Amino acid sequence: MEDIFKPSSLTIKQLFGNTDSLYQIPRYQRPYSWNDEQLEKLWDDLKESHENNPNYFLGSVITAKPEESSTYLDVVDGQQRLTTLTILMCVYRDLYPKINHNLLDTDPFAVDNKILETSIRFNDRFERLRLKTHSNHQSDFDELILVGNTTEYEKPFKKDIKREEDPSFKFKNTAWFFTQKLTELGEDEAGRLLNYIFNSVKIIRIDCQTVSFAIKLFQVLNDRGLELSNSDLIKSYLIGRIQSRYDKDQELKRQKEDQFIDDWKSCETIAIDTYYAINDLFVMYEYYLLAANPKRGLYDELVSEFQNKEPNKIISDFKNFCTSYKEHIFDAEDKTVYGLYYLRWAVYWRTIITTSLHSKYPQHQELSKALLRYYYLNWIAGYTLTKIKQISFNIIKWIKEGKPISFIKKELEINLKENSTISKAVDNLNNDIYNEPWCKPLLAMIEYQQLDDSNLSMINIWEKTLHVEHILPRGYKSNKAWENFHDDEDVEDWINSGGNLTLLSGAKNIAASNDSFAKKIKAYSGKGFYKEGNEGVTAFRITQQIVDDYNAASFDEEWNWDAMFSRWNWFCSEVSDFLDIDLDEVKHR
Repeated sequence: MEDIFKPSSLTIKQLFGNTDSLYQIPRYQRPYSWNDEQLEKLWDDLKESHENNPNYFLGSVITAKPEESSTYLDVVDGQQRLTTLTILMCVYRDLYPKINHNLLDTDPFAVDNKILETSIRFNDRFERLRLKTHSNHQSDFDELILVGNTTEYEKPFKKDIKREEDPSFKFKNTAWFFTQKLTELGEDEAGRLLNYIFNSVKIIRIDCQTVSFAIKLFQVLNDRGLELSNSDLIKSYLIGRIQSRYDKDQELKRQKEDQFIDDWKSCETIAIDTYYAINDLFVMYEYYLLAANPKRGLYDELVSEFQNKEPNKIISDFKNFCTSYKEHIFDAEDKTVYGLYYLRWAVYWRTIITTSLHSKYPQHQELSKALLRYYYLNWIAGYTLTKIKQISFNIIKWIKEGKPISFIKKELEINLKENSTISKAVDNLNNDIYNEPWCKPLLAMIEYQQLDDSNLSMINIWEKTLHVEHILPRGYKSNKAWENFHDDEDVEDWINSGGNLTLLSGAKNIAASNDSFAKKIKAYSGKGFYKEGNEGVTAFRITQQIVDDYNAASFDEEWNWDAMFSRWNWFCSEVSDFLDIDLDEVKHR
């Protein structure tokens, strides 16, 4: 009985020179991704070991026979190193055509261009490539590396190297990198290094009889490895399931694998478009599937969930889940969604909302608003994740069970009452709010309430130029314009309250200004703060209301106690509407 896998210790010369050394990178693998960091480490390791050690171990490569009729081995693990070594050989070939030519008669282990050529192409009547990369990138690899002059490239721009979907820039970057390094060495020293690489650098090649076993071995050997993400392991697990499930029908297996890869790439595109790692999308999907706090790691939990399901249906459902997130949350122009984005606990609200969309929950809008209120009340009350975690999982479960919104809202109210959340939130709203992390988001939500949906765009609260502005400045004592407040002991209780704060954005640090109220009005009007015509300042509607009162000669065109009390009452009314709570007791403090 033939062994299910066979490990072999091979030199680089054997790895690329034996008759069975024909490799192909399956479509389900990632494209070539090495950048300067990985290249520098490999180069430094090779140089250091050449100078100090008789041998160097370059890790393992896992291969598998994709089909009985194929002479090529699928590279399940190690494709980045094999691709990099192939590019290195091509640079040697182009930069030093007569490498080690003077040693051929005296050194039987000298590596010349003829050996390099046969390590790049198998020297048979078909001249087969030793390494075939992704089918959709093979033409670039041929043109740029295998046939092209690899020494002529300039270093690509960083933005191009980072393009995951187009590895051609990484091909060029690797060729440029090795050209610089080998040129610095000079031909003689580069030749000695080449001899060392081919004869003294070793790789363990593990040949497996089936792709499914190779993927399983890959998972076992890399268990808890730092370089592999959960999404890598999930992908390889599902591909392995396809390989074993359809092993007796090669054509159907190819179709299922191609379909899987297309769906997987769609998910990766969504992750890129939404600035959300695919691992994080899988965490959301895990929470959706479990509707409970996971007891094991992400990979283990999902494998348990996936074991009795068809792999293509799994990835299709995940793609639809991700699409719901992108189209109806990330791309949404909606006040409720904007408010949710300001929150902590992002993975919980995103999972709940996406679960509602994916499950086609009939009362989705009402659910979203109830969730917004619940989370903001907990945030303002000063509660942490422990207070909202379990009920968040419960909400996911209730949505999947089809519980009506009346049931969910009732459960949320019970939770708020049990934890005294509303009373704690009211106490905090009645105090210094300027130094609270929820101050700017709360003011943004009040701003949204002043706007109709036709005039809506998300307020970027993370912009450095967006300030929470003190109408009565904190440095009021240093300006005679505010002398009516100088000797009033109550000012310190009000200066950081909702009655004295607004939003202002602009290139200048408006929030730090201690100028008079009349000068501030110019900034609030959008006319600029430091000089006439400065359009670098933009006022919000909640700020323009102060201008409206000023222009109407309200409060004697001053910011005085009457103006601040009026603003406080207005603030309480707006927060009451937003959070659906009673603030009458604190309104007239």
